[in-house]
Amino acid sequence: MGGRSDYEERREKRIEKYNKLSKKAKEKSIEHNDIEKSIDLDNKSNYFANKAKSMQNNKVIYNDDPNAIIKLKEKLKRLENEKNSIKARTHEKWELTNIGANIRETKLRIKRLEEQETLIFPEIKFSGGRAIHNKEINRIQLLFNNIPSFEIRNELKHNGFHWSKKEGAWQREFNKKTIDVTNYLIKNV
Repeated sequence: MGGRSDYEERREKRIEKYNKLSKKAKEKSIEHNDIEKSIDLDNKSNYFANKAKSMQNNKVIYNDDPNAIIKLKEKLKRLENEKNSIKARTHEKWELTNIGANIRETKLRIKRLEEQETLIFPEIKFSGGRAIHNKEINRIQLLFNNIPSFEIRNELKHNGFHWSKKEGAWQREFNKKTIDVTNYLIKNV
C-alpha cells in the first residue's frame, strides 16, 4: 500500500499544534491589558482554532494517504449514485457534465495510484550521491555527499524537489513522473 505510513499521525499532530497555538493566544489575550493587543491575540486564537477545525473536517483525499485508493473508490460510488439520481429527475445539462467530469477524474486517480503501487525504484548511485525510494514517507530522495552547487539546487527546485532539513535530503513525492525526472536529473546534472 502506498502513501506515508505516518500520514494520520502527522495529520493529528498538525491539528493538535493549531489547537495549542489557539489556546496559547487566547490565554495571552485574556491576560493582556492593552485592548488593541488583546483583540489581535483573540483574532490570532480564532485563526488557529479555525485552521484546526478546517483540518479536522477536511474531506480532501491526498495521495500520501495510505487509504487513498479505498477512499477514492468510495467517492466514485457516491458520485455514480449521484449521477443516477440526477438522471432520474429533471436536470440541467451542466449537472451531468460536471458529475461526469468528476467521475472520470476520480477513475483516473484510482488508476494512477494503483499503477503507482507496482512501481519499483531501486537505489541509484551517481557522482556525488545516491537516489533512493524512502517508502516510509512515500518520497524519492536525493542524498548528496556534499552540498550541491547553486546551479544543481536550482535545477532540483525547478523539477519539483524540495529540501527537507528533517530528512537531510532533496525529495519529491513518489510517482511515475518523479522517477522519470530523477533519472533525467541524474543523467544530466
